[in-house]
Amino acid sequence: MKGFDKLPSTNEYIKEHVHEMHNFDSVYTSNQTEGRGRNGHTWVSEPGRNAAFSILIKESHIVARYNLVSIITGIAVSNYLENIGMPNVQLKWPNDVLVDGKKICGILLEGKLPEYIILGVGINVNQMKFEGFEATSIKNVLDLKVQPSLVAADIETLILDYISDVGDNLEEYIDEYNDKDYLLDKNISFTYQGKNLEGTARGINLDGSLKVEYNGEIININSDEVNIVRTK
Repeated sequence: MKGFDKLPSTNEYIKEHVHEMHNFDSVYTSNQTEGRGRNGHTWVSEPGRNAAFSILIKESHIVARYNLVSIITGIAVSNYLENIGMPNVQLKWPNDVLVDGKKICGILLEGKLPEYIILGVGINVNQMKFEGFEATSIKNVLDLKVQPSLVAADIETLILDYISDVGDNLEEYIDEYNDKDYLLDKNISFTYQGKNLEGTARGINLDGSLKVEYNGEIININSDEVNIVRTK
């Protein structure tokens, strides 16, 4: 993992240097100044207090299953948090990790198919206040101050271990995700194929898509087709 004191975006750095980098190369910073989430949302981070890193993935069998990469990454992050004593960890499809219903980690998947994908992870480590966001951090929950670079390195190790066999043990991964699924059986408002709809989340499929009960039937939606705007 190549570390930087400051970067606008770890994902953007890899995009700019993708042809110089190798499979599973990664970059890290504790001061990401222009972090982004899905759908253009911003990722606000106080300098030096949180961890942001991105991994370049060129391995073809993983790139081909890109829909599952954010799912498995969420499981890896949740297991890391549970291993250090974090309670009430949940996964919000497709790319958030929550603790007590508050966001502690965001995942952003970008790339150029079928050549590569870039897996970006931002995790709140020592930041205490989040103005305008329902968010929390390791320090907030455990009163434990840890070095952001060590958090990133430990999580990266888990992610690479988990995604290296993506396609195997899928049932176990999906079962674990559904056990931690924040949206499970919640009514959600969402946009789908340009329409504003309401339905009930019913877990995820083996391909990483979300099952939604709508008008008495189950529809399967992919993360690039939907924007969940409200849960209740």
